[in-house]
Amino acid sequence: MPRTVDLFLDSDQPLGRVAEQLGELSSARFVSSPDQAHFVVRDGDVIAYLTDHDFLDDDDLPLSEFRYVLSASVPRGTSIEDSSELSFLRRINAELRRSGAFPSLLVIDLERPDAAPVDAR
Repeated sequence: MPRTVDLFLDSDQPLGRVAEQLGELSSARFVSSPDQAHFVVRDGDVIAYLTDHDFLDDDDLPLSEFRYVLSASVPRGTSIEDSSELSFLRRINAELRRSGAFPSLLVIDLERPDAAPVDAR
């Protein structure tokens, strides 16, 4: 199972406008998918995806209070704490907090539910 770093974001703005704001704050270029369902940003070797999310609240994590998520997968064998992915999302989170643009929550290694089992009848 891939390990990820997720930056949950809340804004009443459409996804494209949030991508623009994040690009302005981070000096990174967010590129839209053809259907505009998500945006991709690259920072060196880091690739992150900005999209709506459907996570449920998890214990003390109020994920349902956030509309969007910027997620990056950490390569296998890499420590999340030492990863470029965590460093990149921490920088964006710090800029969001400094600017007050919109609320954010950085979550490290959120457990994702396994895919539904396939009925093998």
